[in-house]
Amino acid sequence: MPYRSRELVVRAREAAALLLATLDHNEMVPRFLDMYAAQNRRPGRADQPAHYHEQLETIRREAILAMVLRAADVLPARLKVRVNVREPKRGFRKNPKNGSKATKVKHSKKPSLDLAIPLLDLFREEFFVALGHALNWSDDDAREFWRDLELYEDLTQREPRRQAGRTTRAVASGPFVDRTALLLDPSLMEQARRAAGKFQLELNTAADRVLHKVFSHHRRN
Repeated sequence: MPYRSRELVVRAREAAALLLATLDHNEMVPRFLDMYAAQNRRPGRADQPAHYHEQLETIRREAILAMVLRAADVLPARLKVRVNVREPKRGFRKNPKNGSKATKVKHSKKPSLDLAIPLLDLFREEFFVALGHALNWSDDDAREFWRDLELYEDLTQREPRRQAGRTTRAVASGPFVDRTALLLDPSLMEQARRAAGKFQLELNTAADRVLHKVFSHHRRN
């Protein structure tokens, strides 16, 4: 049964809050930085506190981008719609081009495009409103995040053998890995890329759990 608009709005806002809570309350980024420094004998928070803080903030932002993109990958399955397109599209793209000639929807109950796209759009927009409020975005912050998210989308689409909703590869690759490695340890890029790839798999799993939790219980709104 399709989600009602009010119910979908509640779940979208909950997803944004839970995604940030999962990242921050579990201290995923600090643990990643501390583990990398310890395992590779690199300067840590006690050695270079200012540099550590800068790394923490920049890599946290990359982690949010990665988790949002992952959530976008699994969102259609959680909404129980499937949108097949000729051109790559994601559930969280700002201005999706959803012309009927380029888009087909498949579902066991055969929902129409008129149902699938509005569901994705409503969730996406409410999700980003909640995310922006939580992160205290200015208009410039929002535009910069959108630009980087679209870059992530475009670069990720070029990755070979990538399958949405799966984390079977031993080490991830793509824009998060490359950008995080450069921020983490540019003097040892391959080493940093391996660490960033493993971290991305953790972020993917965390994002999967967020969406699973948000859609696993029923509400009456």
